[in-house]
Amino acid sequence: MDSFRQIPLEAITLYRCALEMSGKGNHESALKNLSTAVMLAPKFALAYCEMGRCYEKLGRYPEAVSKFDKVLQIYPSHVEAEMNKNRVLEKMGKKK
Repeated sequence: MDSFRQIPLEAITLYRCALEMSGKGNHESALKNLSTAVMLAPKFALAYCEMGRCYEKLGRYPEAVSKFDKVLQIYPSHVEAEMNKNRVLEKMGKKK
């Protein structure tokens, strides 16, 4: 999983702020912070996973699946991303 030692401090700070925003239902603002975080740290899997959750909460399912796929590219055995992706695919009617 992500080793925070390999992630720039600014990206970690943006991620933590995004978690707080998302927790308060402000998913659009959280996505802005997360987008900046992954620009600073392109392999920041936790940030991509949170982006997927935000997109899902906004009903933007294709974008959510895309972010969960990105996590799985970085960490193929990431169980949470796989479960989240499957849940969104079910919502889209693409998985039984």
